[in-house]
Amino acid sequence: MGDNIKFIVEQLNAAPFNRKLNLIAFDSLDPFALLQMLNDVLGEISSAHKIDLREEVPEQTAVRMFSLLRVLKYKPKGSDSLSAFRQGLIQGDKGVVYPLLEWLLKKLPELKTRAYLARFLVKVDVPTEHLQDDQVAEAHRCYEELMEQFKDLHKTLEQYRSSGFSVAEIRNDIASMEDEKEQLKKRIEKNTKRVVGIPDSESFWQAARKLRSEKDRDIILNEQQVEQKNQLLHAQQRAQQLREQLRELKKDGIGQTAEGVIVQLEEETRAKRVLTQETLARRIEVKQNSCCELEQILSVPAMTREDLEPIRQQISEANEEVNRLMEKHRPGNDPLQDKLTLFRQQASMISHKKEATVEKYRETLDELAEVEKEKSKQKQVLDDLGGGEVLREEEMKRYVAKMRGLSTLYKQKKGDISVIKAEAGVLTRTDEILHSRQMKVKETMSAMAEEKGVGGFLDTHDTIEKVSTMKSDADEQKGVELEKMSHTVEQLNAAIMEKKSSLAPLVKEVRPLRSRHEQLVDEHKHSKANYDQCLAGLQSKRSSVEQEVRAYREECQQEESRYHYIQCMNKVTQVQEQKVANEMQLYIGSGDSKTKSLRDQYTRKIQEQENLGKALRDKQKDVKQHHGSGMNQVKMWSDLKKLFQCKRECFVQSQQQKMQAAATEQAILAHEDRLVLL
Repeated sequence: MGDNIKFIVEQLNAAPFNRKLNLIAFDSLDPFALLQMLNDVLGEISSAHKIDLREEVPEQTAVRMFSLLRVLKYKPKGSDSLSAFRQGLIQGDKGVVYPLLEWLLKKLPELKTRAYLARFLVKVDVPTEHLQDDQVAEAHRCYEELMEQFKDLHKTLEQYRSSGFSVAEIRNDIASMEDEKEQLKKRIEKNTKRVVGIPDSESFWQAARKLRSEKDRDIILNEQQVEQKNQLLHAQQRAQQLREQLRELKKDGIGQTAEGVIVQLEEETRAKRVLTQETLARRIEVKQNSCCELEQILSVPAMTREDLEPIRQQISEANEEVNRLMEKHRPGNDPLQDKLTLFRQQASMISHKKEATVEKYRETLDELAEVEKEKSKQKQVLDDLGGGEVLREEEMKRYVAKMRGLSTLYKQKKGDISVIKAEAGVLTRTDEILHSRQMKVKETMSAMAEEKGVGGFLDTHDTIEKVSTMKSDADEQKGVELEKMSHTVEQLNAAIMEKKSSLAPLVKEVRPLRSRHEQLVDEHKHSKANYDQCLAGLQSKRSSVEQEVRAYREECQQEESRYHYIQCMNKVTQVQEQKVANEMQLYIGSGDSKTKSLRDQYTRKIQEQENLGKALRDKQKDVKQHHGSGMNQVKMWSDLKKLFQCKRECFVQSQQQKMQAAATEQAILAHEDRLVLL
């Protein structure tokens, strides 16, 4: 509730209300002032509600507010009944008025538009029996048509407002077009005056007309010719590209068989599969691990020297444990173990060489893709330039020499690639043979280990070696990171010491100022608390005094109005007493004989009304007797009126058709008499 009151006060203090209110003053408003505030907000939405509530009856105020809220489609919050909402609004209840004010102030521009449209779009309820009258029905139909026209015009206006068109620019365009129109009219009049004196002007008119039509036709033909040339040029370029592609495909297909193409495709597929399944998968895994590590590092708060000490201790303990395990499981002088070590080294070398070959092959493919992309771009540029410029003899020689060098380089690279491919095939086969031998040796060693009663020793040994390798890598990385961190810490310490030495005199100067600042802050807080307490007390007293003054003023106004009312009633009573005295004198006969008494006047008026009623009854009787013939006569007159209207419409249509035919003939004659001077 506090936030709602704060929002209402902020909006009321802003334009267009500009009320200088605070939370205490607003919350202390009495129900009548709160209703006046609500009425002012409604008056800002609709100008018809800018009324002083002291000059209006409460029942009329309630009806007016409820009608506007119904138009604005306000729905009360909560599960209270509508009667409770109405009762709370009439009484100025804060629980009803505050949510209503908040809703109105939040949607003020939208509600202004809705209230403006409601003035023209809220339909007037016309009883059905009144719509039976033709004139009323016609007026109601025109009213509905005008309402639809207003809707369309308002939508068009909103579209124009949102489209960004400027009225000033449109007016300037219209003014410039009007000026051009006037200039063209003047030129036409000038040329017409020049042609009037020329003999046989009709033949000149016809020649000018033919010249104009031929020029227009020539422009159209030129445009078509340019379009056809562009289409022909694009078709030629497309055909040249297709011929070049066909030539390259034929060149690539010379000396190749279907089996060779299949083998080449299989090699490319195998290489790309290896690249995809091994290299890219490994890279993705490495990147994901790096991302996870970075996320963990980001989630961990900044580490200090005290935090690094236990980590260093754990690292040293882990290193000691790893060294102890390595010493424990270090192999002896077993010849079988030495052979396995040799095989592992060879397999590691082959795998590294394979990875290097795959990486080199991938880089070669990337370079080839870039070259192909650059080639396509150059071809596109050459095609856009119309085939390129013709090279001179010296340039052609240099180009041929360059191409020969590139061809030699290409052959060398191709030979290198073939050698690499052959070596990769050999290495792959060697890797397979070594892998098979390794599996056989493992099976033999596992069988021997089971015979000796130490089954699973090889798996444990391999696992330990992998762990030791990973641990050594991790130790190297951690050592590098720790060196970097220690270097960074040293730099930061040096920078801190330098800053401390430079800031030492300033710190000495700041210390007494800091104590003085703390004293002043305490004094300010104490003074601010006293000020706020005094201000709150004064504001509460002021609000109470204002309420008392307002109550006294209202009481004075009520007493003053009551005094004036009593005076008026006294004067009315005196006038009535004077009338009664005059009537008594006239009734007794002691008054003026020319002035008639009220009794005589009312008696005469009663007699006149009785005579008038008798005459009206006679007239009613006469009307009832002639009602049938009168209705027939009315029907005949209405039929005659419709007949005259039909004749009038037919006459107007015939006149319009004649006018259109005459205008068409004049336009044809004016078109035939046109002359264009060059």
